[in-house]
Amino acid sequence: EVIKGIVEFSPIRQAARVGSTSSGEVILPKRTGRPTANWVGETEDRSATESAYGQIEVPIHEAACYVDVSQRLLEDSAVNVEAEVAFDLAEEFGRLEAAAFNAGDGNKKPLGIMSAAGVAYTPTGNASTLGTNPADTVIDAFYALPVFYRNRGVWLMNSKTIAAVRKLKDGSTGAYLWQPGLAAGDPATILGRPLIEDPTMPDVGSGAEPILFGDIATAYRIYDRVALSLMRDPYSQATKGLVRFHARRRTGGALVLAEALRKIKCATS
Repeated sequence: EVIKGIVEFSPIRQAARVGSTSSGEVILPKRTGRPTANWVGETEDRSATESAYGQIEVPIHEAACYVDVSQRLLEDSAVNVEAEVAFDLAEEFGRLEAAAFNAGDGNKKPLGIMSAAGVAYTPTGNASTLGTNPADTVIDAFYALPVFYRNRGVWLMNSKTIAAVRKLKDGSTGAYLWQPGLAAGDPATILGRPLIEDPTMPDVGSGAEPILFGDIATAYRIYDRVALSLMRDPYSQATKGLVRFHARRRTGGALVLAEALRKIKCATS
C-alpha cells in the first residue's frame, strides 16, 4: 500500500463539453450578428438581411514534467511502483489542468472559465457577504440568465460558500433555497438546479466572484490532443541508479459563449 493524501480537482471537465482534436488549435465558427426581418405590406419592397459570422480559436497547450525513481525501488518494492508513478503523474496533470480550466490566464495554459472576459455578474453590494439579503442575490443571479440556459444551468462554488448558501431561506415562504438530492447519488439543488462543489472557486471576500451559475456545457469547451504520454528512460540517469519517467499532456480550453453564464461578485469595499 502507498500512503497518499487526497488531491482535490475542479469539476470543470465534467461539466464542460469535451472533444478531441488532431491539430494544434481548434477553430470554432460563431455567429456575431443575427438576421433581421420586418413586417411588410402585400406589395411593399422586402429588405435584405444576412447573418454575420466570426470565429473562436481554442489553442492546445502542453504540460510536462519528469520524475526519477531508483532502480532498486523498482526492483524490490512490494507494489508496482511504475504503475504508481503513472497514476500519480496522471493525478498531477488532472490537478494542473483543472486549476487552469477554472482560473487559467491563457499564458501557456488554457483560459479559465472564471478568467475569461464577457461574463455578466450580479453584485452583492457587500465586500464580506453575499449581500444584505443573500437569498435575493442568489435568486437575482438565477433569473438574470435566459430561460434556455437557466434550465440547463448548474451552480459552481467551493465548500465554504456552499455552507453559507445552505443556510439561506426564501424571504416569502421561509423554505431553504438548497434542497438535498431526491435519491442517493443525486446532486443537491439550489432553486431546482444542480450544485457542484469546486475547491478552486474563491471564497466570499472583497472583489471575489465566489459563485458561478449557468450552462457550462454550452459555454466552455475543452479539446484534448494527447491524453497522457509516459516515456520510460532507463539510460540518461543510469550512472546514478535511477530510471527517469517523462510525462506530457496536451489539452486546451476556452469560453465560447459568455451569455450562458452568470457570476455573483462581491463588492470591493
